[in-house]
Amino acid sequence: MATLSALRGDYLRLAGSSSLQVTAAPPLSLATLDYLPRAVRRPGFDVAALRPGILHIGCGAFHRAHQAVFTQRAIEAEAGAAPPPWGIAATSLQRPAMRDALQPQDGLYTVLERGPDGLRAEVVGTLREVGFAPEDMPALLARFADPAIRIVTLTVTSAAYCLDPTTGRLCPSHPDVRRDLLAASPRGALGVLVGGLAAARASGGRPPVVLSCENLPGNGRTLRQAAMDYAALTDDRLASWIGCAVQFPNSMVDRITPAATELDRADAAAMLGLADAAPIAAEPFRQWVIENFDGPRPRWDAAGAEFVPDVAPWEASKLRLLNGTHMAIAYLGALAGLRTVADVVAEPLFAEFALRFMLQEQKPTLPPSQHDIDAYARQLLERWRNPGIAHELGRVGRNGSGKLQPRLLTALRENLQAGRPATCTLLAIAAWVCCVTRQPGPEDAVEMQDPMAGRLRLLGLAAGNDAARLTDAVLEMEDVFGPELPRLGSFRAALTAAVADLQCRGPRAVVAALLANAPAAATLEAA
Repeated sequence: MATLSALRGDYLRLAGSSSLQVTAAPPLSLATLDYLPRAVRRPGFDVAALRPGILHIGCGAFHRAHQAVFTQRAIEAEAGAAPPPWGIAATSLQRPAMRDALQPQDGLYTVLERGPDGLRAEVVGTLREVGFAPEDMPALLARFADPAIRIVTLTVTSAAYCLDPTTGRLCPSHPDVRRDLLAASPRGALGVLVGGLAAARASGGRPPVVLSCENLPGNGRTLRQAAMDYAALTDDRLASWIGCAVQFPNSMVDRITPAATELDRADAAAMLGLADAAPIAAEPFRQWVIENFDGPRPRWDAAGAEFVPDVAPWEASKLRLLNGTHMAIAYLGALAGLRTVADVVAEPLFAEFALRFMLQEQKPTLPPSQHDIDAYARQLLERWRNPGIAHELGRVGRNGSGKLQPRLLTALRENLQAGRPATCTLLAIAAWVCCVTRQPGPEDAVEMQDPMAGRLRLLGLAAGNDAARLTDAVLEMEDVFGPELPRLGSFRAALTAAVADLQCRGPRAVVAALLANAPAAATLEAA
């Protein structure tokens, strides 16, 4: 067998005879897979023989670091002479970049596992097709009716579900919904899903299981209702069929996966000896908890996934402890001029705030669980301290207007009703107000993107440094806060005070003062 250096020489000689611009290494592909160094983990099955049984919508970094890796392990656990038919046919809805990067590599890519003890590399081979939906929508919709496709998974972000933040149901007036209803071909995730399920219904076969992998409470239940609401806008019978015939199991997913960087590409090339146009980095930890469902499925349990009757306890812990605290430290850290989650928790002040927030305010709102919540909270802090993961605060805190309800406001209401402390939660909400209403400038370490950014910045511009005026204006946004909390005078006053404190003293001084005071002193009157 030729050596990798010989292969590289042949590649450069071939490329040198044309006008192509190339790197010093040949690209990762099925043709070069056997040249990987021993230290690089590779698929334990015949990648070329793998056939798709999963259709995935939203081929981003998280899917490739999470579900695709679980699926690789599952296939390896039952692979015989030929791999089981659980390859993934993945498609992107927004941009063709992932297709353009992965198709020349035969769907192969590298996951760089960055941990405190060093760097590991794995080549993943479960993506057998990678497409760009807008360029071949009829074929994508028809794929839902393909008997070989038994499961449809989605990672499209919760914003793509077009939900009303106050009701958790489809917002019929959402621009994406209105656009897809009028268009000849859908572009949004819900339009694609409902169009595909309509094709499955018309075929008369058994529909695929639809498995949401979003950070949403009751993500399967929420997606089912959104799909039914969307279908009912044009076809009541289709809506009823979706509700009766299609399974939408809930799931909880977890693996910190930052956006890819040039360092990732350089590290992948150094470890593989091959050029990878689409590597991703992730932490060592990964978790997947899935509600039981009927029908064939990969052996995800052999890969470490858990199938359970009720995902709610895991889901609540993750949404409130991980995601809620992530949001809190993202906004406070951004105001402090920091860039990454690791930067924030490296400061003992913010790390102590995060732990207090989790254990004193979020933990009491969680349903009974057999898990050790205190240990889970401390494990989260250790994961966030991982120096190898540059999880940018702007990415963690983006789209906050649509995430406040499930991650912060729901727990806040429960604490207020029970007469429990809520000072950390109030400060987190105040930090969000300050972050998203300020005018971005060149001195900012990060910019918080939000679908309501234009509206919020106008409110900030009009209010100036008047904390009361700013708070009153933001609380008028019923689509963010709902109708009840803004009417609670003690909440409005406490939030105004927290916003004013951040404006006056900055996040470090405010957090230090909060930690120095007894938490019970800040308990608010219940609604």
